[in-house]
Order: sequence, then structure tokens, then C-alpha cells
Amino acid sequence: MRKNQKGFLIVLCLCMLSISGIFGVYQYQKGNSAKPQTEARKQDTQVKAQEEPEKEAANSRGTVAQADTKEKEEEQAKIDTEEDIYKIGEAELARTDAAPKEETPAEEESPEEEISEDETEEKEEGEESVETAGRSDLLSFSEGSKILWPVDGDVILNYSMDKSIYFSTLNQYKYHPAIVISADVGSEVQCAASGKVSEIRVDEETGTTVFMELGNDYEAVYGQLKEVAVEEGEYLEAGSLLGYVSEPTKYYTLEGSNLYFQLLKEKQPVNPMEYIE
Repeated sequence: MRKNQKGFLIVLCLCMLSISGIFGVYQYQKGNSAKPQTEARKQDTQVKAQEEPEKEAANSRGTVAQADTKEKEEEQAKIDTEEDIYKIGEAELARTDAAPKEETPAEEESPEEEISEDETEEKEEGEESVETAGRSDLLSFSEGSKILWPVDGDVILNYSMDKSIYFSTLNQYKYHPAIVISADVGSEVQCAASGKVSEIRVDEETGTTVFMELGNDYEAVYGQLKEVAVEEGEYLEAGSLLGYVSEPTKYYTLEGSNLYFQLLKEKQPVNPMEYIE
């Protein structure tokens, strides 16, 4: 009895081992068969992901190709149109050249445009003449007028037309139609009265000399000058700078540097001291 039970237990264990082995083999085969399906799905997904960009690129190329084709067609149509317009223009130009030309009357120039440069210059000269004449009328020197000292200094030779006076450099007596005012070389010389510069010349006795019209036939003369600051024809106010005192000429070497100042009325000398304030 015990032997039969023992044998039965052994058979039962073998049966369970067999069933376990069969079940294990089944699970193993099932796992292997699932992996290829998962990998196949992954491959399908990758293939689809690659195919989509290619399809989009193909579609884009197709669209670009269509756009290029459309632009080429439009450019060709534009070229054809321009050629047609050019041909039409040539035909119209040929007709115009063949037709007789009508002479168009020249435009009449306005009187303002016909004014020549000579007339403009004459007008400007006329205006200057009017301005000059106006200034000349303003020069109204008279016997009662007063003048400024033309330079700072002492009178070393007085006006003397009624008797002769002694000149040291010349070592002689003679009449003197002006006054000689002692001044250092380089001293400023100013206009004694308003007037117009009528002449600038170099004289042997008085050196560089400026003549000024004062009005009513009066005239002022400034001698022994250098670096004259005015020009002929210039109008100056009393006190304006004329120039500077120069080295004395050979006629006044012993008297020293000075300003020679003379006042004329109708070309005749008068005593400047009677007019200086």
C-alpha cells in the first residue's frame, strides 16, 4: 500500500513538472512573437514620418514649379506687349516724320526779359550817381563850421601868408600856407571834417598827401602820411581814420616828424586855426 502511494506521488510530480515546462515554452514563444510585431509597428511609424516630409517637399516643389511657370508666362506676355508697343511707336513716329511739320510761332519775350546787361549796368551806375549826388549835397562846409584837430601835437610852423617865417631845414624865410603839427611817427591821423576823398598823391615836399572836398568849395589837405586807410571817391565822417604819420621829407628833417595840414577855399589857402575847435 505504501509503495503504491509513493509511486503515485512521483507520477503526480512528473506530471506537474511537465505541465510547468509546457506552459513555460508557450509563454516564451508568445513573447518572441510579440516583439516582431512591436518592431514592425515602430518601423511603420518611422517610414510614415519620413514619407510625410518628402510628400510636403514634393508638394512645395510642385507649387514653386507652378509659380515659376506662371511668372515666366507673365514675363513673356509683358515682353510681347512691350514689343507690340515699340512697334506701334515706330509706326506712329514714321507717320509723324512723313507728315508736313507745322511751324510754331516763337514765344514773345516779355519786356522784362529783353532788358540787356548794358541797361542793367547803366541803371546801377545811375543809382550810384544819385547816391553820390545826395552825399555831395550833404557836404555843406562854411565859414562858421568848426573842424577837429587832425592829430595830437603842437604846432611848430604856423600859417603865415602876410609875412614870411623861418624854416630851419631850408635855412630861409618864406610864406607858409598851412600849419605843421609835430607828431610821432605812426600817430593816427583823423578827418578834421566830413568830406569826400578827391585825390591821393605823392608830393616831393609833403610826401603822401590826401585831398578831401568838404563842400562849398572848401578843401582839406593832409600831408606827411603813410599807410593811408582810405580810397579816392570815398566819403568819410569827421573823426574817421585817414592814415598814420610818416617820416618827414627832406624839407622837414630838422623840424622832425609831423603832419602837414592845409585848408583851402576856392583853391586859396585860409588859416586852419580859425576853424579848429
